[in-house]
Amino acid sequence: MRKFFATLLAALILLPASAIAMGSGDKFSDAQTGLTYTVYKPANTLGLAQANFKLISCGDGNEQWLYAKYGGGKKYLEIMETMGGVKCSNPGLAKELKSTAINGVMAKTFVYCDPTKPSTSAKCSYSDIPRVGGYLIFTAAGDKNLKATEIQVQVSAGMSYSQLITAAKSLKALKGVAKPGATTQPSPESSNLILTTPAYLPKPPAGGSDEYRCFLLDPAFTAETYLQSVTITPDNLKTSHHGILYRVPAASVGATLSLDNKDGKKGWPCFGDTGIPGASAFTPASPSSWISFWAPGGDFKSYPAGTGMQMNPGDQFVLQSHFHLVANNSDTQNTATMKVSLVLAKTPVTKLQTLLIAAPIEVACGPKESGPLCSRAAAVADLARRTSDKAALQETGLLFICGKDPLNPVASSVSECSSMVRSPMKIYGATGHMHQLGKSISISYFNALTGVTTVLSSRRQWDFDNQNTDWQSVPITAMPGDSLKVTCTYDVTLRALLPEFKNISPNYIIWGEGTRDEMCLAIINYTSQ
Repeated sequence: MRKFFATLLAALILLPASAIAMGSGDKFSDAQTGLTYTVYKPANTLGLAQANFKLISCGDGNEQWLYAKYGGGKKYLEIMETMGGVKCSNPGLAKELKSTAINGVMAKTFVYCDPTKPSTSAKCSYSDIPRVGGYLIFTAAGDKNLKATEIQVQVSAGMSYSQLITAAKSLKALKGVAKPGATTQPSPESSNLILTTPAYLPKPPAGGSDEYRCFLLDPAFTAETYLQSVTITPDNLKTSHHGILYRVPAASVGATLSLDNKDGKKGWPCFGDTGIPGASAFTPASPSSWISFWAPGGDFKSYPAGTGMQMNPGDQFVLQSHFHLVANNSDTQNTATMKVSLVLAKTPVTKLQTLLIAAPIEVACGPKESGPLCSRAAAVADLARRTSDKAALQETGLLFICGKDPLNPVASSVSECSSMVRSPMKIYGATGHMHQLGKSISISYFNALTGVTTVLSSRRQWDFDNQNTDWQSVPITAMPGDSLKVTCTYDVTLRALLPEFKNISPNYIIWGEGTRDEMCLAIINYTSQ
């Protein structure tokens, strides 16, 4: 069962800073932006397709290690990379053979013959690799300002020694990837740009009042560009609940256009994320990545001086618009659009990134409330019906990553989650997000070395109409082993006071995209050290 939740988590949520960083469409390149050791990518994977790619914790104080797998079943190639001198994986018992030269460095060679069984191990050689598998391990030089890399290349039974050598020799240091803390060049494009979504009349699913609709916006960038300021302005504050602007790399634009043209209507449905294949609410890094957002009262406009969000030639935007249909309003009164105003950097800037920390929500109906949706199971089914089938899976994934038991969720008016810092970062700002039943929210940073906790953002009295960003007067330097935490409290008695809930039966609350559901989200803006 634990394996099931681990698989579910991988499909839904990848929260490490390096995973939430700006996505290029290439997983090796995306990984490099958050690591201080050099990432090497294979040019020859022996005709095998990539089956897995992830960054894995390597214990306190160490950077994550990279794992990539090609092929599957009984025939596969694996590549593991860590900072030079650091051991993160355990390859298991094997017999060491004579060292082999790989791109000018010596690599230890192993065949998976158990050395504790001398009678059989003594006879093992390179020719046994196709029978039992084997691996190479060596240290490759660091590229430019990056550190050296410990690399393990492994093949399964069914693969030959020569294939192992071929794959290892094809590994090349990435070129042209923005390194942690690298300073970018000024944008050559025009310094101002305005994009506008089409006017849209929300049509929520049956039984619901909320619709998430995504719109593709093309800035027509022909060169590397950095956003200094992003302002999202809705024209209908009664209908528009919030908007999130995502970057879609050029490689994903084709798939996005297919979505846009699928039903012949303006935009496409996108409850919880951009709707692009491979995306989720918290893992937009590969097919898209978080740029900016608007929520009532939000001031997320200009990025801190000397920083900016990166856009590459051919990249486009997706604006996810959350519409809330107002009962008894005319179609004209419910129709809405949003304008995105961009100011581009004219001087060198450092790439700003976004980290999302979300907490699971398990809030029961109050003692004076009753109704069929006060049952958690019924509320989850209702959420899926009026939003999307994957909505309940998001809550399950959040429970798992935040150390809760997904099989036995415990109702509480307080939600919280901590995220370990995996690589050095400089924190510039923090924003909290909740819905109508939020009472308070706090975002904090814990320095593991000093034991000191710093509050990055706090709203002791949550105001849905005043969701602004708290920028740090002096950026905070966070190191691996430190942690970030979001804590939210809720008050279901507000349902009796808010007009929004006047004709809605009470419900058990979990994480959801609808106005009657709740969120507990911290948005952290940072640069890599």
